Amino acid sequence: MASRSEPSESSEPSGASAPSASSLDSALRRLEEDHVVAVYDAIAQHFSATRFAIWPKVKEFIESIPPGAVVADVGCGNGKYFGVRRDLLVLGSDRSPGLAGVAAQRLYPKGLPASQLPKADVLVADALALPFRGGSCDAVLCIAVLHHISSVGRRLALLQQIVNVLKPGGRAIVTVWASEQEDPEKTVNKWTKLAPP
Repeated sequence: MASRSEPSESSEPSGASAPSASSLDSALRRLEEDHVVAVYDAIAQHFSATRFAIWPKVKEFIESIPPGAVVADVGCGNGKYFGVRRDLLVLGSDRSPGLAGVAAQRLYPKGLPASQLPKADVLVADALALPFRGGSCDAVLCIAVLHHISSVGRRLALLQQIVNVLKPGGRAIVTVWASEQEDPEKTVNKWTKLAPP
């Protein structure tokens, strides 16, 4: 008589298996590509037109950076922080080619004399795989980016990338959207309006 073994409590149903860490990460990356990058690529010009104000706390941070510093703007969006200080070198990066293209337009605005051009450059890059040499930046801006990353593990990986590119003693500012916002009119009145590129 043949005997059949009973599955143990820890056995998985046939055909089912836990996803590997790399397949889960790939799925999360695809989720971000489809629902963040693709959306920002599609709306880049309009989005840029609505993102013109310098946030006061970010401006305060930028003003505290020593002259001549190298600053990475991770997730630079439309590049609105490129010209806040002309004595800094800003290396902007964004995962959205559409937004990086809009940011690149800020590098050479029409009618601005060469002496007033921002010292900046921009490239398309994933914040989880920054192309900057380790320990090469005096400061990092990462403004309204972290909440677009789809998991805690990937968010921690982004923060580790920021730490990796900072020089010893370097500083970073990381902001995320809050679920509770103050009165929008009060917020808008605190912003400094930028001239269009």
